[in-house]
Amino acid sequence: MDITSTSNRYAVVDLEATGTGIDAKIIQIGIVIVENREIVETYSTDINPYELLDDHIKNLTGITDQQLAIAPDFGQVAGQIYELISDAIFVAHNVKFDANLLAEALFFEGYDLLSPRVDTVELSQLFFPTFDKYSLGNLAEYLDLGLEQAHTAISDALATARLLIKIQEKIKSLPTFMVENLLLLADQLLFESRLVIDEMVPYLSDNLSESFEVVHGLLLKRPLETKQAYHLSEDFLTNIALLGLHERKNQTAFATVVEKRLDDQESVHFIQAQAGLGKTYGYLLPLLAKTDQPLLVTVPTKLLQEQIIENEGCKLQEIFHIPIVSIKSPKHFIDLDKFWKTLQKKESNRLVNLFKMQVLVWLTETHSGDLDELKQKQRYQAYFDEISHDGTIDSESLFWEWDFWRRLNQQAQSCRLLITNHAYFLHHLKDQDPLMAHRIVVIDEAQKFLLAAENLATDSQELGVTLQLLQSKKDKADS
Repeated sequence: MDITSTSNRYAVVDLEATGTGIDAKIIQIGIVIVENREIVETYSTDINPYELLDDHIKNLTGITDQQLAIAPDFGQVAGQIYELISDAIFVAHNVKFDANLLAEALFFEGYDLLSPRVDTVELSQLFFPTFDKYSLGNLAEYLDLGLEQAHTAISDALATARLLIKIQEKIKSLPTFMVENLLLLADQLLFESRLVIDEMVPYLSDNLSESFEVVHGLLLKRPLETKQAYHLSEDFLTNIALLGLHERKNQTAFATVVEKRLDDQESVHFIQAQAGLGKTYGYLLPLLAKTDQPLLVTVPTKLLQEQIIENEGCKLQEIFHIPIVSIKSPKHFIDLDKFWKTLQKKESNRLVNLFKMQVLVWLTETHSGDLDELKQKQRYQAYFDEISHDGTIDSESLFWEWDFWRRLNQQAQSCRLLITNHAYFLHHLKDQDPLMAHRIVVIDEAQKFLLAAENLATDSQELGVTLQLLQSKKDKADS
């Protein structure tokens, strides 16, 4: 097949305007032509709107009234713009605004713009499903798009063109099997955005990478191989240096206190630490270096739990190969059986179909199955509630061997470092979960833990005794 002949011509457009309402006028236009995943042409011009700009637009764009006073009016450049983009697919970041505004301006000059439209916001949400935000500025930071002057039309258009190319490359990296599954739902994308996926089909490989496995029609990421953990140095500063960090005197002093408490015969210790000293490494490194006993760290919130995993946890795994597991309620994890069943049902809700596509892409990336990795899931929480795990593991499941919750619990049994949150820890301590036994427990922000524990203590005599012990030790430490 002649792959070149299948390539689309894209006109990536960004407009700056006097506002966002129906009476907005174009004041600047940037156009970037993309063919064969390359930028082949650019065009930019200021446009005289024959009205003064408000201060907000001036501050946002850096465009001045003096600059626009000597610019051409739209009628002088309309023919050139139409000739450049009329035979191309119109692409923009939030394409509805740019395409409607430009089509209206061209219409008043006698040109009908009937180009197919592609929205890079929704395509970014689909092919980069774990990003926090999808503004052009955020995407430029995540993907290194080189957005040099935000809210300058040609700079925004160039960044959007690079984003389009990144999306094309991401599609090209996926197996044919995966993309064919997406195309079954791709008509649900805004406007004609599926054209970008269609174009990439001839470039796809039928070969399945060893890192993937097809399981009952789902493309899943194979589990990571466990690496042999390294022994940490008994010297705190050596470990800090291996992590690529610099010495902080307060942190070192805190770590020294932790080391000394390990030598005490007391079973419970309260150690105060000022904010900002790097206490997480301050207690983790001495505990990992000085004892072979598995650790459990509990923090006040799931957000802090995620931050430790993403920051200190990732670094400890990378440098020392420490087996670390983050555990929380099963409802945060995908149930593959439930998700598979939703794929078998036709869905009229466009947003749900978009989320199905996102999950299909995400499953090729995730090792954990943690739905919290999908930062946009709150947009349609009902669907994610439908596919979330309830903690029940059915031996007759189509995905029993691949069940993320089952795998997580297996890993948690033998991991060196278990991270959780106060609520999960307290509930499972109350239920005498064996997963919580025989570990050195670090309660980060113990005061918040004690407050949370008071609400549960009345339901559990054993937990009440534990709470009394902790409170008495804390009172002693504070005195």
